[in-house]
Amino acid sequence: MRAITPWFWQFDKEHGQLELHMGEVHFAIAYKRRLLQQNLPSKRAFSISDARVYQETADYLEEYSTLNVNEQLLAAIHVAAVSAFAKPAMPQSWYFKFGDIESWPPEYRACCLDSGLQLGEFLIIEQDDRSSLCLLLDEKMELSPAKELRRFDIIKVLNDRLLESNNHPFPKASDIHSLA
Repeated sequence: MRAITPWFWQFDKEHGQLELHMGEVHFAIAYKRRLLQQNLPSKRAFSISDARVYQETADYLEEYSTLNVNEQLLAAIHVAAVSAFAKPAMPQSWYFKFGDIESWPPEYRACCLDSGLQLGEFLIIEQDDRSSLCLLLDEKMELSPAKELRRFDIIKVLNDRLLESNNHPFPKASDIHSLA
């Protein structure tokens, strides 16, 4: 019988890189040091809370994403890293056009944002009544001629910028009436 190797987070100070160690496999987290909390532990166990965030995200992406299995795994790891280690962020809504959804349903984590240059597919990581922290699922997205996001980058926006995703569309009025 083989022992289960515990997962753990490790911050490599030499390279300024957060990593997740899953036994023999190590995943480098794509976030720059400035996006992470100041006092990162050099090593921390992958907690029950981390596992819950990871699994809920993996399950959601399996059902509502066009990413392949490996990309879903990496997205779920990045969401867990953001939930555990990201600094609070201010909204940067000025990059995006207004959406048309008055009140965003919390069970819909897939969304789109439109920069006017490109429409990007995102995953909502955290949300409150006013804003959402979103993770880019597309390979990249141009926000302006001088700024772009890359896959798994995060950005906080006001909820009035969120657009419906084709990967998890809202029910149409005709669908709701047919269920009644």
